[in-house]
Amino acid sequence: MNKYSLIKELNIIPNTNRESLKKLSKIILTDQSLFESLVEISFDYDNDISLKAIATLEIVVEQRLDWIAYNLSYFTKNISKLSDENAIKSVSKICSLIAQEYTSKFDSPIKLILTHEQLSEIIETCFDWMLKDYKSNTKTNAMDTLFYIGKKIGWIHYEMKLIINKNISNESANYASKAKKVLDLIEKTTVA
Repeated sequence: MNKYSLIKELNIIPNTNRESLKKLSKIILTDQSLFESLVEISFDYDNDISLKAIATLEIVVEQRLDWIAYNLSYFTKNISKLSDENAIKSVSKICSLIAQEYTSKFDSPIKLILTHEQLSEIIETCFDWMLKDYKSNTKTNAMDTLFYIGKKIGWIHYEMKLIINKNISNESANYASKAKKVLDLIEKTTVA
């Protein structure tokens, strides 16, 4: 399979049918050479194909986070350009996974390859997602991302607390619950 075959497969999938996307992700997981094409397709088109590609990308990255490390430059340059809520939700989840790996105790391709510029792009985009009118899943993934990165970059927690405290009363119950947990974790991290 090549990039054009992958586009054809994505085009056949009805909407963002999770089961069909899982089947396609299994094919990609058995052939890593398709991964770079998947990343490119995710951001090359502003249509249903890119939405399906981004949803598939999320599924693949959940299984093989190390694969995104070699595509971080392309990924981080494009995350702020997304406008579709579902695409942003999937990408925010991937950012959360990257941040967790970046702050883990163990060496990984993410830790070795992630540059200051790429990290800054993730931080800026996540703050943007927290401040704009997105659904709670996107905002809670952004919170997770920023919390983890904030373990290494102290000012992030301070800014997060300001945003959370300002917005918590206007947000959903899901957001409020996650926000309280994150504020508690920040407090514990600061004390430790």
